Amino acid sequence: MNNGNLGGLEPGRRFGAEEAKAFAESLAQKMYAFWEKNIFQGAFMRDLRAGKLPVKTIRLFWKHWYSYPVEVNNFHLMIYQRHLGFFTRHRELLIPYVGKISDELIHPAVPGHIEVLIKQGEAFGVSLDEMANCEVFPECRALTEFARGLVYEGTMIEWWARSLNEEMFGHWSRQWREALLEKYKFNQADLHYFQVHEEADLEEHDDGLMAHGQVARLVFETLLRDGLTWTRPGWGPEYACLTNAAYVSMFHEEIYRHAREGSTDGA
Repeated sequence: MNNGNLGGLEPGRRFGAEEAKAFAESLAQKMYAFWEKNIFQGAFMRDLRAGKLPVKTIRLFWKHWYSYPVEVNNFHLMIYQRHLGFFTRHRELLIPYVGKISDELIHPAVPGHIEVLIKQGEAFGVSLDEMANCEVFPECRALTEFARGLVYEGTMIEWWARSLNEEMFGHWSRQWREALLEKYKFNQADLHYFQVHEEADLEEHDDGLMAHGQVARLVFETLLRDGLTWTRPGWGPEYACLTNAAYVSMFHEEIYRHAREGSTDGA
């Protein structure tokens, strides 16, 4: 990280279309590299892909993971309300973003991705009670609280820089799905959470809904073109994006550590 000063970003400066694309791509490349080194090549994901991660560790992960996607879906509803003026001015983004929000809530059926989250946990042998009432490890809770802080205190570009990570959860879901199919011999029907997120985050789906990762990229580029580049001191877009990735990494590392130390309960 470089204290948020990627490319000499200046508050209020309007980017040209190609300049905005180049800036977003430069940041995305840093994000890809961080995820590859710290998450995909981390011990947790390496062991998962190799079929060496114990199923009890997968259960521990899911028990603590549950609250994060539930909360993040709520944050997106709040961001829609807070950033509504921006989306009203940019009708070309209004449809993709509303489509993303509705996708989270109604696909493949109401209540949407929360339902597949619950069913995925049950496929792993984790009950809804265990997930909903889990006292999440503080190191894992930090991922949610970072996002919450940006909702309430962050600038628009800080939130959307953080949201660039959504693309990566599509690749993450693919690695989970492939490992569980090939190494753990789960049935495809029992991996709906990963199928849904791999598709939603990376591909156009459901008769024209834009990939969620692409929605975030387009909003981010439009903020640059509009000059909506104000950030708090020390909170530039690179910092917001890569710090979110760092919290994802810490989530995996701490589940791995707690599992190896024999811990099964939250703090």
